[in-house]
Amino acid sequence: MNESISTFFADRKAVWLKTKLKAMEDADAQAAIQQEADDKFSLPTWLPDAARRAAWLSMVSHPGKFSHPSAKTSAIIADSRQANDGYLRTGNVAYELDVSAKTAAAMDVYKFLSLPLDDGQTVLQHLEQDSAQAKQLLNVPTASYDSLRSGFLAVKQNDGVNKTDGLVKQVYFPVEADYHLLSILTPAGLLTQTKSRIDAMRFSEATKQAKDSRRKNEHHADGFDDMLGLTVILYGGTKPQNISVLNNQNAGRAYLLSSVPPMFESRQARLPTRHFFRNSLSARRFQDSFQTLDRLMHSGVNNVHVREGIRNTLKYLIDSVLRQAFAIRASAHGWSQAEHYQGLPLAQRIWLDDANLDQREQNEDWLDEVASDFARWIINTYEYLCKDSRTKLGDDEFRELVTLAEQAVAADKEFFK
Repeated sequence: MNESISTFFADRKAVWLKTKLKAMEDADAQAAIQQEADDKFSLPTWLPDAARRAAWLSMVSHPGKFSHPSAKTSAIIADSRQANDGYLRTGNVAYELDVSAKTAAAMDVYKFLSLPLDDGQTVLQHLEQDSAQAKQLLNVPTASYDSLRSGFLAVKQNDGVNKTDGLVKQVYFPVEADYHLLSILTPAGLLTQTKSRIDAMRFSEATKQAKDSRRKNEHHADGFDDMLGLTVILYGGTKPQNISVLNNQNAGRAYLLSSVPPMFESRQARLPTRHFFRNSLSARRFQDSFQTLDRLMHSGVNNVHVREGIRNTLKYLIDSVLRQAFAIRASAHGWSQAEHYQGLPLAQRIWLDDANLDQREQNEDWLDEVASDFARWIINTYEYLCKDSRTKLGDDEFRELVTLAEQAVAADKEFFK
């Protein structure tokens, strides 16, 4: 007898005996139970009973019980064509059929039919092929081979009627001026393949090693993949075996892939359409710095500390504006080439778009124009935010401020590139 067949009967007999022999001390009774077990789990006795119970099983690709445990639909085996259409659907993934059972008492029959023989093919495949190994296995004195084969193959027979159930989810699908009422069935094999592949991706030994390396802040040559946004759904509650065999193997768990619409992130930098200093910079954002500058200008003291304070404030303003400019550079490559931004001065397009990097490095004419606009923005913004103080500022003091702003921008001009 094939090893897998022998193991199958030995395991089942051991479980049966463990229940029957519990607390039984009489030796004669134990011997009787042992003899009953030998008979019960011998091929001549077990095969005819199993062939009869095979009718309680149905091999399906889309069990109706995934929609509702009490749903009774036809045993459908979908035959869909494979196509490289990019869809995760029936036909594009190879998977085993599921089994739906009227009662759990028939599940051992499915396990028997799934056992591999010496050539690796299952008992069921040999029965379908009517092979010599199948005839040898089912050669018992208690039943004919044909009757046993016919009984076991009932698991793949369809009653020829397409029957749905009111407990199955249904949708109206528009067809021209009419509609079709479709019953939505779950592809159990597809769910199983999806869960199996995701589990291998997330929990394999290679993935565990890679994650361990990450925790230790160590380099890992391959790294690991992950899938985020998964939802786990349970079928069958505490009795997944009431749904199907594959569902029971998966402990009733299946993954739902995320299908939420994309989330748009707020752009950190506003792309200028006409002028960077007018479109992308909010004067109020720099109000604190200009108020500091204004206090220093009105301090009435002209010593090295005040002058240093003015220079530092201007430098801080320039750095803040440059961070905004570099954020625009990082937001997109080639954005200024769109028609919407053609009103932006060429010098600023060279400055703010890395698509013009070669032009930026080879010709620095743009730099003087941007520096001039920069210094003008500092003065204009100061006049806008500190207009009350500006009127108290003498012409000489204001000209000094203009000079200081131009000097500060000129000193940092190299950082504009």
